[in-house]
Amino acid sequence: MMNMRDIFLQAFKIGIRQWRIAAIVYVVQFCLALTVGMEVYNVLESSIGNSLEMNKLLLHYDHTVLTDFLKVHGASITPLIGQLRWLLLVWLLFSVFIHAGLLVCAAKPEQAGGRDFWTAGAAYFFPFLKISLFFLLLALVGTVVLFLPIILFLEPSLQYFSSEKYTVWLVLGFLLLYTFGLIKLYVWSVLSRLSHVETGASTYKSIQNGWRIFWKKKWALLGFVLGFMAVQLLLMFIYWQLEAFSGMTSAALIGVFFVVQQAFVFFRIQIRQMMYAGIGLIRAV
Repeated sequence: MMNMRDIFLQAFKIGIRQWRIAAIVYVVQFCLALTVGMEVYNVLESSIGNSLEMNKLLLHYDHTVLTDFLKVHGASITPLIGQLRWLLLVWLLFSVFIHAGLLVCAAKPEQAGGRDFWTAGAAYFFPFLKISLFFLLLALVGTVVLFLPIILFLEPSLQYFSSEKYTVWLVLGFLLLYTFGLIKLYVWSVLSRLSHVETGASTYKSIQNGWRIFWKKKWALLGFVLGFMAVQLLLMFIYWQLEAFSGMTSAALIGVFFVVQQAFVFFRIQIRQMMYAGIGLIRAV
């Protein structure tokens, strides 16, 4: 029987071996991000490309400058926001397809070629879309239930407590609880999709099976996911430290940090693959 150390190592190996799958996902995401970026660039260049306020915003964050900027150029940004809503919908659909391919390849490492990725994405797109929409709705309901009382209580709490720090700590506590809830939903959703891949059950039955497995092995699953999340946070911290230490003061440094940033994005895809593989391994033991 595999222990947690063996599961971490096995998941890491699966993620590294499936670098071609990660490369496919990276290219797809890069093309989508480039499409959004070009759309944003074209709108901003045609309407506010010559604005001197942009130079002030490049130096550092200035709330006054940003507020004035939005007042003057708000009419140019509003159409962009309308277009981004549709782009986000397209991104959601592509995300379901991509994660279907990633998840199936991670769960079945013996079938992890490029063709397997595309086949799995197409085969499980609609079942995974229904599961994803269910958990998205659940997350939205949970967000309203948790944050609506906070919003209503926020102003009275500033008058009730002797110091604002108590309100800040209360909000931070709720944010921590909210984040932990999202992690639980994430693990549950992965287990539900894995259940559908293995059994071909209906959406409801897959979600039910996912919850049953999650409740049975919740501590191992949460510990595993939190461990990989800690790795991602460590990598982000190292990147920020490198950027703060050297800065991007020249074209060469900008190019170097662009390459480093893209390498980080690529490795994050591999980490996601490792998490899928690990959850599948824990589910199986």
